[in-house]
Amino acid sequence: MRLRASLFLLAFVAAGCGGTEEPTSGEAAAAVYQNIEGAAYVGDEACASCHEDLYMSYQAHGMAQSLYALTPERAVEDFGNPVLYHEGSGFYYTAYERDGAFYQEEYRQTTSGEKTHQLVRRMDFVVGSGTAARTYLTAQGSTYYELPLTWYTQADGGAGRWDFSPGYREANGRFDRTIPARCMACHNGFSEPVSFVEGAYTTIADGIGCERCHGPGSVHIEARLVDPEAADSVDYTIVNPAHLSLDLRLDVCQQCHLNGTVSILREGKEAFGYIPSQPLAAHVAHFDVEATRPGTISVISHADRMKQSACFIESSAMDCTTCHNPHEGFRDKGPTYFNATCQDCHAPAPLQALMPTLELRSQHEAEANCFACHMPKVEAEDAPHSSFTDHYIRVVRAEDRLEGMAEENDNVELASYFPRDASGSEGAVYEGMAYVIYGRQQGDVEALDKGIAALERTLPEAPYLSEGHYLLGFARMKRGQMQQAIPALRESIRLKPNVPERLNALAQAYEATGGSPAEIERLYREALAVQPALADVRINYGRFLETQGRVEAAAREYRAAIEDEPWLASAHYNLGTALLRLGSAPDEAVEHLKEAIHLQPDYVDALVNLGIVRASSGEETAAGDLFRRAVDAGPDDANALSNLGTYHLQRGAVRDAVEILERATVAAPGRADVAANLAVAYFQLGNATEARRYAQGALGLDPGQAVARQVIDALR
Repeated sequence: MRLRASLFLLAFVAAGCGGTEEPTSGEAAAAVYQNIEGAAYVGDEACASCHEDLYMSYQAHGMAQSLYALTPERAVEDFGNPVLYHEGSGFYYTAYERDGAFYQEEYRQTTSGEKTHQLVRRMDFVVGSGTAARTYLTAQGSTYYELPLTWYTQADGGAGRWDFSPGYREANGRFDRTIPARCMACHNGFSEPVSFVEGAYTTIADGIGCERCHGPGSVHIEARLVDPEAADSVDYTIVNPAHLSLDLRLDVCQQCHLNGTVSILREGKEAFGYIPSQPLAAHVAHFDVEATRPGTISVISHADRMKQSACFIESSAMDCTTCHNPHEGFRDKGPTYFNATCQDCHAPAPLQALMPTLELRSQHEAEANCFACHMPKVEAEDAPHSSFTDHYIRVVRAEDRLEGMAEENDNVELASYFPRDASGSEGAVYEGMAYVIYGRQQGDVEALDKGIAALERTLPEAPYLSEGHYLLGFARMKRGQMQQAIPALRESIRLKPNVPERLNALAQAYEATGGSPAEIERLYREALAVQPALADVRINYGRFLETQGRVEAAAREYRAAIEDEPWLASAHYNLGTALLRLGSAPDEAVEHLKEAIHLQPDYVDALVNLGIVRASSGEETAAGDLFRRAVDAGPDDANALSNLGTYHLQRGAVRDAVEILERATVAAPGRADVAANLAVAYFQLGNATEARRYAQGALGLDPGQAVARQVIDALR
């Protein structure tokens, strides 16, 4: 008797429930400046008409060069065919120039050098002044993505070197890492984000501009057009940091030059919402992981390190601008530019007189380089191949020299930076939120559990913090506690309606717990009404529609998702699979499955479904290659193993089929179809005992399993 095994088509994939970089709590500082509320950003060109000298000198400052278009005139990199291999993912990367444009390519290759996968993205923008490194963005419509390779200008003695962008060696984001508003806000001037769509902007600035330190300029321009001179000695139509108190002056710099393991926008605050003269602590909460190794440094720690210095502590006026003129570049000015500032307070002759030895006196002559000894450079692990000046001014002894960025304990303990978060109910909620965010970022289950416990304990004391409720619900979902997540998600929506990610998360929680289909659909539709461009929500909505048998409606949602994010592999996969189910456009279905694999060559489900299509069309060799690739990409994936085992069975490679199907039963012991196919394989090998055992097991799981029943009948 000849028994026929069947292949199994996967239905769809769900987009994940994402975390948040969105705001939470805050309070505005009282201010006399008129551009704190209701003023508009006008751009640097408007400033230049009256402040031409300052504008021109500022163009040489690193902040003015923080983001710009990459053109042949501004390219400094060596594009001599560098190749980097990412061991964790098996991808090769290279950067090259062609016809005046610049690209980064991802590929895989065989041992003979034949490329088996190739993906190319154009290098549209440079992020970074180039003093330490140049990282690159590519644009797809209004969405901006970071690219995997960075040019480290200080590497190899200043010759420069290509290497992976920070974080990519540890977790390869490939070409999918979008640029959240929190990142853009410190690496560029005021840009207009698309509401609720991470990495998308209606406009982006060209470098950090005047208004980052002075606030929006519309009120100032309107007033000065009426009267060129301010009525008071201080012009209150625009913030001048020089007239702020010391702590508020430092806040202007620390809005970006302050390191924190986790930073959280306070309730009601937005990424680009900080305006100079306001307390930074009212805008954001910072939490740091306590280090196991003292005396370490991170890149954006300048002001915080300076505040530990005796020079700062004993001065009533020292701030960042004491040494750094914010209106001019200084990278090419040499050591005397900074040494002159040191010698304003530490004149060489009196200083030498204090030195007990001739050697020390010779080291403190007028020509000596003060900061080379007292502010030594150190390499930080969060910026490879780059050294940064440690702004803790002191006598540095050998045992005090820094060795890199802080290492973290296995048992993470977060400490608040701002005193307001070190006590009180609101600070305790922010600490709980920080643990959840850290746990999500690092995949740290213990941190998630700490966050859940803290938020459950503290939210009743500060119930108005809607983001705390959302993160509690999100953390419970991440821990698989769907039913427990629902009350917190509901409360977050009650406090702050019309936030798509919250509506999306609640819909997913209802789906997982058998909630009302009408309510689930309402939540998805409401989220998309707020922001139609959310491709991940459309995928979730489409997947839900498929579960309701509304496949044509689901396909429309997947098409809309592709229009918004054409580089989203899951959207192509879901559309391809939906079209196969409909049977109306098989060629188009194949093209979308192929595109999903092109975008994500390890997409197990797409490889399996395309393999099934090839097998159904009689392209057995192509089908086998796809099934093998699926198993290589997901060696414990039950569906990939099942289809490869069934493929071998249909081809007569029965022993290969048994080996693969045995693995499939371990991966999914509750699947009757896998057990039935394994029964067929043992039947064909003449092993009646094993054939009967697996057939009976299949029938125990599914009494209506037809293939298993055929095996039992054949063994009688």
